[in-house]
Order: sequence, then structure tokens, then C-alpha cells
Amino acid sequence: MNRSILIVSIALSAILSTAVDAQIRFRIATGLSTDWITNDNPAVYQLSGSPDTSNPDRPYGGSFDGAQVGWGLRGYVDLDKQKTFRIPVGVDLFLYRGTQSIKGIGYDFRVDHSTDLVSAFTGFEWSFVEFPLAFARAYVGAEARFLFVGENTITNTGRTFVDGNWISTQDQYTGKPSAFRMGAMARFGIEGEIYYPVFLNTSVGYGVMNLVGRDDRPTWKEGRGELLTARPLNEPKEGMLYHLNFSFMVQVRL
Repeated sequence: MNRSILIVSIALSAILSTAVDAQIRFRIATGLSTDWITNDNPAVYQLSGSPDTSNPDRPYGGSFDGAQVGWGLRGYVDLDKQKTFRIPVGVDLFLYRGTQSIKGIGYDFRVDHSTDLVSAFTGFEWSFVEFPLAFARAYVGAEARFLFVGENTITNTGRTFVDGNWISTQDQYTGKPSAFRMGAMARFGIEGEIYYPVFLNTSVGYGVMNLVGRDDRPTWKEGRGELLTARPLNEPKEGMLYHLNFSFMVQVRL
């Protein structure tokens, strides 16, 4: 987590120094940024593995099914006076969290899986239409993304009812080390004025997390296996992760 905060701080410093040095029209935005794995990858399976329980050697899942909460920071550099073309620079911090629990008579067992993702990016955006209402405009863009995946944490918590008392146990360990990947994303968004110079900027992006840098070795050849599963067991080479990003941010024109 400390390394994630350091990367976010470096990205923020770079954004601000760009505006000061170049003396250019600049906007900054921050707010909610969520991420959602959309393809059939073991990262979205339960921690116990694939739904196909007939296979005893199935890989472990990641339990990252559904939207994962996050926070984003954006900077925009306008390339023309009409604000038709601009360069976005930013960083997203996604907090991936997954859980699986089993309960029965006299016992309950829970496994928590967590990892933090930091995705820094830059790209190009084109505002293709402007609406008179609230000085709103729609835009499309393309981004090159540089992803840092922090080492994951697996926490096992159990309780057993013995002789009238609950006995609790807890174990925590790292399943996979940190990793760097490069990806790409296409984006569509709308921004509109609230009260100058404050705007709302909401957008949806779709792309690939690990387009470049995937580990092609299976786990039985000391490979990582999948990027976001819990442990490197019974996994073939790393598959591509398609994901959907939704952002809702407050934007200020400087």
C-alpha cells in the first residue's frame, strides 16, 4: 500500500509541474473511479476455483467478481482554444477485494483476498459535440495505461465450536508478488459546467489491463499464472484481462 501511495504522489507532482512549466490551459479532476473485470477469467471465480467442481486440479480463483471501488486523479492539457483536442494525464487507484465464506453446524470459515492496483495513463481526447445546456460536451479518447499490481494478501479466518466455546484462528500470507503490465483503453465521456470554473466529468472506458508484459509460463514452470488470482497453482499462461472503468469526477479549470 505504501508503494501505491508513493506512485500516486509522483504522478500528482508530474501533473502539477507540467502545468507550471508550460503555462498552458489546464484542468484537474478527481473523484470516484471503479473497475470491473468483464471477461471469463479465473480472477472472477470464487477463491475455491472454477465452478466446474468435477476437476480436482482446477486453479484457484480471485473472487474479484463485480465492480471494485477506486479513486482517480486526472489532468487535462488543452491543445486548442476551442478545447476540441486535449491530452489527459492521470492515475487510478483500485482497491480489489474478494471474499468467500463457508458455514456449517459448529464451524464457519472465511477467506479474504485483497490487492491494490495503480494505473497511470496518458492519451488523447477529442470533443466531438457541444451541447448548449450547461456548456456540456461529449468526448471520446484513447489511453495508454501503465499498471502496477501490488502483492496480494490472503487472510484465512476460522471459528470452531468446541465444548461450548468458539475457538478462533487467523492466518495471513502473500499469494503472489507485485507485477508491472501495460494496457490500453478507449473512453467515452460527458462533461458539463456546474458553476464556473467547476465542472462534472463522467466517463466509461473499456480496455485490456495486461496487453504487454504477460507471463507466458504456466505455474508448473515457475510462472505467475493469471495476473489477479490468489495463488499460483494449476494455472496455464497468463490470459488477457478485459475491464470496464467508470469515473464520476469533479473538475476544475485552472
